[in-house]
Amino acid sequence: MKIAFICGSLEPGCDGVGDYTRRLAGELIRQGHAATLIALCDIHHHKSLATSQLDYEIEVPVLRLAAKLPVKERTVLAKEWISDFDPDFISLQYVPFAFHRKGLPFGLGTQLAIIGDGRPWHIMFHELWVGMDKEAPKKHFGWGLVQQRLIKGLILKLNPSGIHTQTQLYLAQLKKIGFNAAHLPLFSNIPVVQRNGSLHAREQSMGGKKRISLVLFASIQPGAPVKSFVQEVMQYAAKYDKKVALTFIGRCGAEQKVWTELCDAVGLKFDVLGEQSPEVISEVLSSATYGIATTPLAQIEKSGVVAAMHAHGLPVLCVARPWTPRGIKDLKLPAGIIEYKEGILERCFNGSNCNIVNNDLSKVAMQFLCSLSIKEVTPPNILISKSVAI
Repeated sequence: MKIAFICGSLEPGCDGVGDYTRRLAGELIRQGHAATLIALCDIHHHKSLATSQLDYEIEVPVLRLAAKLPVKERTVLAKEWISDFDPDFISLQYVPFAFHRKGLPFGLGTQLAIIGDGRPWHIMFHELWVGMDKEAPKKHFGWGLVQQRLIKGLILKLNPSGIHTQTQLYLAQLKKIGFNAAHLPLFSNIPVVQRNGSLHAREQSMGGKKRISLVLFASIQPGAPVKSFVQEVMQYAAKYDKKVALTFIGRCGAEQKVWTELCDAVGLKFDVLGEQSPEVISEVLSSATYGIATTPLAQIEKSGVVAAMHAHGLPVLCVARPWTPRGIKDLKLPAGIIEYKEGILERCFNGSNCNIVNNDLSKVAMQFLCSLSIKEVTPPNILISKSVAI
């Protein structure tokens, strides 16, 4: 099968959806299919560029179209690229802000219909609209309604053969506006590289020794109950004579300072590693006892950070701001996630078994391909047993 993927930007390491799309395309090529990528609105490039990018050993042909180029010029170049490649399907990897700086890509459906020139479409919704939570500012609610209408128009214009998204929340939201979508889970963008030292550290952490290693990876979202969390961590450490440390790795953003200042205030030891190679990130995750995620619980399935932690066998503590979906109830807690609330850490750290779902890249790619065929087959997830309380 030949698949052409269209996303916003494709600067390696600077765009999560771009990295996701490159990894998926690379895996499809490994499995014997053909794939190409188009960055339709690349904010990291100033002119059009036909090139290739590597997903490890796999070379993926890429067309990067600068956001500063006129829409008409980008449309013509993308259409020519698609015509030359002649795919069986075109897969749109949709994030509203990837195609317009305010998340309002008017005319995107028409542009894509011209580019596709009658070929069948698939849409993966990585994000939908703003303002779907009760805590959102009023202006976000109106803004989100416009984004919602644009999504309706986009789907009607492209009439896709398949629609996917990665969260139960987004499945419910799409159903509310009249469209059925299937679940396609995220996979990790950080391949697992296990070494003897990291495995030994994990065994020490989980074997009742006097060490607990926490890790915060990549962008930290604001509004989390950081103060109560770090205080409770230190109370637990004192009560059970444990050594607890927190590692920050990746581009954590401005919120990292909030966390480090509060860690200093309570005496929680921490290391700031900054940007590192995937191999170093993998080793840090493999050595840790728990991952920490700051994505609100209802949205946590769309977190590539959580996918990476689960791929490395880490249970994840969700330490996040309140975020309550408007009009949607009873969302299930994803496997391998513990929602942090005051008083939970002692039970959590003392541990009991739970299952962590590792959505392996090869299986997600197979599920994606099967969904484009007549008969859809969903391969089983890999379950990892970890010692943790829920």
